[in-house]
Amino acid sequence: MDPKHLMQLAVILDKGSITEAAQHLRLTQPTLTRNMHTLEMQAGGLLFSRSRFGVKPSLLGESLAREGRAVTQTLRSATDAIGRHKMGLNNQLRVGVGPLIGMGLAAKLSGKLIAQLPQLAITVTTGRPQTVVEQLIDGQIDIAIAPAVYAQSPVGIARVLLAEDAIGVYCGPGHPLAGVSDVDSAALNAFDWINVGTSSPFQNEQLELLAKNGVRQLRTRFATLNDAVILLEFLSQGSHLAVLPGLPLLLMQDRYRFVEVPLPQGNSRRDMYIWCREELIESDVIQTFITTGRSLIENHRKA
Repeated sequence: MDPKHLMQLAVILDKGSITEAAQHLRLTQPTLTRNMHTLEMQAGGLLFSRSRFGVKPSLLGESLAREGRAVTQTLRSATDAIGRHKMGLNNQLRVGVGPLIGMGLAAKLSGKLIAQLPQLAITVTTGRPQTVVEQLIDGQIDIAIAPAVYAQSPVGIARVLLAEDAIGVYCGPGHPLAGVSDVDSAALNAFDWINVGTSSPFQNEQLELLAKNGVRQLRTRFATLNDAVILLEFLSQGSHLAVLPGLPLLLMQDRYRFVEVPLPQGNSRRDMYIWCREELIESDVIQTFITTGRSLIENHRKA
């Protein structure tokens, strides 16, 4: 089995598209497709399925992609170690975040930490919540900000609450439901949606939220894969609805003004956590990270 094929599979699943992956890898699409067929024959199973919204990994595909990411990260870590040595960056904190919480919190939190800990260098990686937690488990990052992607913390991994949060339905300020105080299921069924059940690792939670609020006929005509900017810009246009966590939107109020649509049966709880290795949880850097993150969020909620 060629390790490059595992690395290529990881890119396909992370990009959500063979075409985009081929462009990123600077390969022709036929070459990349042929490599995946070879890997499927060697693995003895389907790696992913395709739809008009992109690719969806099988359990086998996700497992092998994780190995591919590990190979990629090992090579990247070696390169980074050389670069850090050349630049004198020895006290480095590697942080993994999801796209939305990354946009809302990562830059502000990193700036505060660097001001408080002048010897600290920070590297931020964005990816799906499950991916960044897996990177933590594999030792590729030191700390992750993500919801509860596992019912219980993996062995050796500590999880502490960063902030309470919930997923709800949001729209742009120009949407017909913006500002409407009494929204019923008929109104929710009348509009198009972004991203519901197509790319999020929490798609079941999203669908359950909508189902309990009477949304039965989802029209998902636009989807983004791991790109928060495109998602938020499109939602801002005011023609669609999206199920999103409230905390990142609160932290981005200076850039985006979205309106929460009141749901007949209410929102669904989904808190945000800080994940790190158990042996590091009591370290000064991690404790400073936790307290500073909580303080930033609390200040936004009071504003």
